[in-house]
Amino acid sequence: MRRRDMVAATLGMVAAPALAQWTPEPTRTPSGRPPAAPPRFRALVPLPRPLQEIYPTVFDARIIVAGGLEARGAEVKSLADLAPTRAVWSFRPGARQWDALPDLPIPLHHPFLVGYQRGLWAIGGFTGAPGRMWQMERRTWILPRLGAAWLEGPPLPRPQAEVVGGVVGGRLVIAGGRTPMEAANASYSDHGDTQDMWILKADGSGWEAGPRLPRGVNSAAADVANGRLHMVGGRYSTGGQIINVDAHQIYDPSSNSWRMGPALPAPRGGLAAAFAAGRLFAIGGESFGKTPAVHADIFRFDPRSQSWDRVTELPTPLHGLGAVAVAGRVHVIGGASEPGGRGTTRTHLMFTP
Repeated sequence: MRRRDMVAATLGMVAAPALAQWTPEPTRTPSGRPPAAPPRFRALVPLPRPLQEIYPTVFDARIIVAGGLEARGAEVKSLADLAPTRAVWSFRPGARQWDALPDLPIPLHHPFLVGYQRGLWAIGGFTGAPGRMWQMERRTWILPRLGAAWLEGPPLPRPQAEVVGGVVGGRLVIAGGRTPMEAANASYSDHGDTQDMWILKADGSGWEAGPRLPRGVNSAAADVANGRLHMVGGRYSTGGQIINVDAHQIYDPSSNSWRMGPALPAPRGGLAAAFAAGRLFAIGGESFGKTPAVHADIFRFDPRSQSWDRVTELPTPLHGLGAVAVAGRVHVIGGASEPGGRGTTRTHLMFTP
């Protein structure tokens, strides 16, 4: 399989000086007190290519980005100017470059990535071709640790994409997103939001149904916090409109059930989430409607007090981004600075909560 050359550090560090010391003005918590110390952002080696609609993960002590939407050419005016990619990139914290891993077997955008047992999993997502940008997948792919190629894993019971998930209670789970409403599976309008949850069987041979989500949404974000999966935000489609939600849905593997948690301070879709330093961070996002917007807010949830506050903001608003926590620090990766496909970036920032 073809492997791309490693990206030199000098290529990636062009944008770093402008952001290296950026710190926003302190923001107020609901109690009226400013946070003790707003996080400082540090610009790290940018992605090799501008990407959005990614679900990065941490596997084998490396940050992994696989698939996503990247620009077909120099100018991006809409989503039609983006295409799914097979590229897989890894970054070891402290390194000066992103390294190439074996390509995905097929180009994918919105694949869910997760490290489980001794492999890196890519689950569902969309493949695409002209006129079939939103063809949804039920296949899963596994890259074994130190493996040279992806292997096909147990397929989902039905196509599903824009999911959230993680490893909770020792089991791999996915939930939510969208699935085809009938046989058609080529355009966004062929799909509907789903409450479905799937749990990988203990022997890894297939998937079994889990408890249904209280609210079926797509474009949410999630991370595992204190042994529970926290799913925040998202959006749903109705009557030709796309509406964000402030939902906070929590899965507890000990009771195998979902419950609603304290709502996000504002409705958000297309956001990212990461759990670090005992707090859950909800980052960025996008809103549609009469005036589409991209958001810079970073909200912080404290599981002990069961409360949210707005802790800071990104240097640039982003949606379709990813976030992961490594050694207590949050990495913010990729995304677009304008609604839809415009402004797709190579962002790689880090902050310490």
